[in-house]
Amino acid sequence: MAEWGDSLRWAREYFRDVRPTVVRGLAPLRARAEAIPHAELRSQALSSLNTKQFHCEGGGVFAAPSRDPDSLLMPFLLPYQTLCDYLDTVTDRGPSQDPADLRQLHQALIDAANPDGPYHDYYALHPYGNDGGYILSLVDDARQALLAFPGFPSVRRPFQRLVQLYVDLQVYKHGPEEARVPALTQWFRQEADPRDHLQWWEFAAATGSTLGLFALLNAAQQPHPSQALVDQITRLYFPWVGALHILLDYYVDQEEDRLGGDLNFVTYYRDPEAAVSGIRRIYRTILAEAAALPDGAFHQYVSKGLLGFYLSDQKTRRLPASPTCRLLVSGGSISFGIYLAALVGRSP
Repeated sequence: MAEWGDSLRWAREYFRDVRPTVVRGLAPLRARAEAIPHAELRSQALSSLNTKQFHCEGGGVFAAPSRDPDSLLMPFLLPYQTLCDYLDTVTDRGPSQDPADLRQLHQALIDAANPDGPYHDYYALHPYGNDGGYILSLVDDARQALLAFPGFPSVRRPFQRLVQLYVDLQVYKHGPEEARVPALTQWFRQEADPRDHLQWWEFAAATGSTLGLFALLNAAQQPHPSQALVDQITRLYFPWVGALHILLDYYVDQEEDRLGGDLNFVTYYRDPEAAVSGIRRIYRTILAEAAALPDGAFHQYVSKGLLGFYLSDQKTRRLPASPTCRLLVSGGSISFGIYLAALVGRSP
């Protein structure tokens, strides 16, 4: 009953506080996007805001009043996640697969995570460039927000490493099609910890989540979070929660990605049953790792929420029902409750 009591409190905060705050907070960012002079970049910015708002809403669980009583996180989360989503849209739909161009564009994320560092010309190698200062404004907002966290120096190193890994992923997975898997597998061999026993696509998925950043910033609300706590949070979210998050995202997008000819990490498992087994192994690892944290119940709730939310997507109806059910059952009653709430929320 205690688990359900906490879960209901967090769910209530999400609907009462988080979602309305996200909607209000994105309004000025949407106005900036509408003012972008270049028509294609303007279209991409608005598209990312319209179709990926749920990324801000999902990350917002870390900004609920019980997690963020001083309201420090949302001023970072909104511009930073919006920047991630915009760059992802630009590189997905844009005219360039040049790795140097992709890395230059994504330098914006590195700069956004480095409050006292330099700025760069993010469009220097891109065919389009006149965004009216849109990227720069998001970078500046995120940097200014980080300065408000008294404990940011204590989380800065793992925080910036997660950002760098995210950037590397975006460059490798959006580069020339024939070079993507070779680049990703070589990167995996260089960066992954063999003790985690991950496949290369599981490691790549783990680098694609921003949730670890928000978890670290929760810890950074205190002036001097302990090194042990910072290490535990980092270890939990990278690779485990990050891998669960992004693999579920790819799991529901399998048919869409197949039709679009896009790389999908879940399809590298041997078959649907192997995919479910791999994802469930990662989920079980999260439950065990989270138990060692003082607020482990919250982190377990996040992972159960990921299962319920993603598996409620109507795109799962195109997938084999049995593996999807096995995944949902893994999360127990909390995941099923979130699944039902998300089904209602997704209804037209």
